[in-house]
Amino acid sequence: MKEFHTRTVWGFIFVSAILSAVLLSSYTFVLIFLTLSVFVLREFYSLCHKAGFSPQIYPGLFAGAIIFVLSYFVAEKTIPYKAFCFLLPLIYALPVYELFRKKKNPLANIALTEFGIIYVSIPFAMLNFLVFKESEGIVTYNYKLLISLFVFVWASDSGAYFFGVRFGRHRLFKRISPKKSWEGLIGGVFTAICAAAILTFVFPEYNFVLLGVMAIIVVISGTFGDLVESMIKRSISVKDSGRFMPGHGGLLDRFDSILLASPVIFFVVQFFH
Repeated sequence: MKEFHTRTVWGFIFVSAILSAVLLSSYTFVLIFLTLSVFVLREFYSLCHKAGFSPQIYPGLFAGAIIFVLSYFVAEKTIPYKAFCFLLPLIYALPVYELFRKKKNPLANIALTEFGIIYVSIPFAMLNFLVFKESEGIVTYNYKLLISLFVFVWASDSGAYFFGVRFGRHRLFKRISPKKSWEGLIGGVFTAICAAAILTFVFPEYNFVLLGVMAIIVVISGTFGDLVESMIKRSISVKDSGRFMPGHGGLLDRFDSILLASPVIFFVVQFFH
């Protein structure tokens, strides 16, 4: 009971902090999500270190931060898309930097550094394109799709847990996550679609088709995101990615669903718009 209470309190504080930052302004949004992206990537590199590898932590964190900042200004239409060309020398500098480190497994170190950027930094950077909306040549900060994304993740997690505990009989991916079930997945889809129906009244400018498709995709891609992170942790025999919050583990544990859902939702939103 004490663990449940601790988990609930810290979860409420964490969610409140994120929502407050998103709702307040674009500046608080970029500040908190830039910080989160750096810390989540740092946790991933820590897992790699526990596995016996030596990723380029600070160059990787720097590259990831630059990607997020550039994406923010591109999404805001302050700078053009061609600004992303500046990332090429930064990314290709990482293999060169490995020459001077004199570490074991240089190929793995380079690969894990680059993969961390792809796995963590780019999905976080794509969130920028969900919060800026262009209408008649004017770009405005609009947090509604981002809020919807998080609502779907939280709703599906709750639904998957409830239906999984209550009705779960058929394992979804027993080798990676013995507790996940097909019943839980279906329950997560159901609760996410219910959340989408409610959000059509809260955000009337978005129709149920868009939000409903988003909800289903978030649940499916988010489930794979959770399984991928579980696979990574299981491969190095750790339970949590870190100790960021009591009862919740690390930040990577909290954002594993977002990491795969974000890129897919980016393409869905582009398609519907």
